[in-house]
Amino acid sequence: MNTMKRFPALVLSCAALLNSFCGFSWGPTGHDVVAAIAEAHLTPKTQATLDQLLGGHSIVYYSSWMDNIQNSPYWEAGYKQTKTWHYANVDKGETYQSMKKNEAGDVVVATERLVSELKNNYENLTDSMRADYVKMIVHMVGDMHCPMHAGRLSDLGGNRTKVRWFGRNTNLHSVWDSKIVESARNWSYSEWRDQLDRPNRGLEDEFYESVSSGTIEEWFVETVENASVIYEYVEGKEENPNLSYQFVYDFSPMLENRLLVGGYRLAYVLNSIFDPEGVQPNE
Repeated sequence: MNTMKRFPALVLSCAALLNSFCGFSWGPTGHDVVAAIAEAHLTPKTQATLDQLLGGHSIVYYSSWMDNIQNSPYWEAGYKQTKTWHYANVDKGETYQSMKKNEAGDVVVATERLVSELKNNYENLTDSMRADYVKMIVHMVGDMHCPMHAGRLSDLGGNRTKVRWFGRNTNLHSVWDSKIVESARNWSYSEWRDQLDRPNRGLEDEFYESVSSGTIEEWFVETVENASVIYEYVEGKEENPNLSYQFVYDFSPMLENRLLVGGYRLAYVLNSIFDPEGVQPNE
């Protein structure tokens, strides 16, 4: 059965969820950065539609909503089926295409599905469904650019890969969810946005159009490649390695790229839904 086929039905196999990996993605700052960069590239028409759907709140306000809803009293009754939509595991030697797919859905399938619903079935959705889908898309596009959300099933997306972060025990997933963002720069999300998405960097047109090309699945394949690089780095060290300043230095360029590109792509996705005439063809 395709559990993605009828999201409003809220039908899900609990057994599938119990066997799945539960992990958050970028911490709040990372998600806020992606959403804030995207917000700066929304067309006026898209922004106006989102303002109406989200009750005047920004997409930054809801960037971590999909994580936070897991603590809501509505979780069991209505949202639990989204638990696996934050990631897609890819084991060593496998590709996203070759890996057995999670029957409960993954970040690629879920994002594609909700984007399609908003593009092609908008009139048949309630206002609350439209708002929920937007909130989920905002979060999932951020998720799919977080490297350990393409981590291996064999170690639960880095949760079983034990490391130390500046001498403190943790795991590789946690390092990429939030610790590297917090350690790389002591910036607020708006400072991250201002420093990464600067007009004088010459990225506004050519770079934006370049990273916005391709498909959602192709975007995720980049994250799989990023995850492989991180695994190789850690596996080349002693057991339970201490990651600190050198790791931050070596991977800050990847971190900054993922946040910036994730923001540009989120803007493209939202504009393509709500103002298709205002964006260039995604070729």
